[in-house]
Amino acid sequence: MLYLFYLIAKRYYSLEEKRSKVGTLTLLVILVIVIWLISAILIFTFLDDWNERGPFGDLFGAVNALFSGLAFAGLIYTIILQKRDLEMQRTEIKMNRAELKKSAAAQQKSEKALSEQVEQMKVISRLNALNTIINYYNLQISSPNTSEENLIKFKEKRKEAIKEIDVLIDRTSDEDLD
Repeated sequence: MLYLFYLIAKRYYSLEEKRSKVGTLTLLVILVIVIWLISAILIFTFLDDWNERGPFGDLFGAVNALFSGLAFAGLIYTIILQKRDLEMQRTEIKMNRAELKKSAAAQQKSEKALSEQVEQMKVISRLNALNTIINYYNLQISSPNTSEENLIKFKEKRKEAIKEIDVLIDRTSDEDLD
């Protein structure tokens, strides 16, 4: 019968690699129950008289106390392991919080840089548009078909565009100094 149990346990352990630790606990509980049943069968088989069974059972009182003490020690050990695990988890959480703060700071810097880049792109786009307008006015001014009235108007518009470029350049330079 023990050999049969050995074969079952061996097969179970080969499957155990695929299962969680709960399966090991189940196997241990089954093992204890089987040993208990075997001991009960042996006691009833070999000790016929109840007067012999009582003192025989009393012999195991010390073993009972030993196993109770071992169970209590196992419980204390489990509590200590859980305490260590909780301390490790707390440390990891603190480290994660520090990393999240660093990440948030980096993200804010990135957002600020992106915002500045957008503003610079707006200024560049405006400067390009003004440059195109000035080139258009220069073509109109240099054209021999332009009337005197339009020539004055185009020169005035070109001056306004050049002044706006100067304002944009001055403003950009001032922002860069800040």
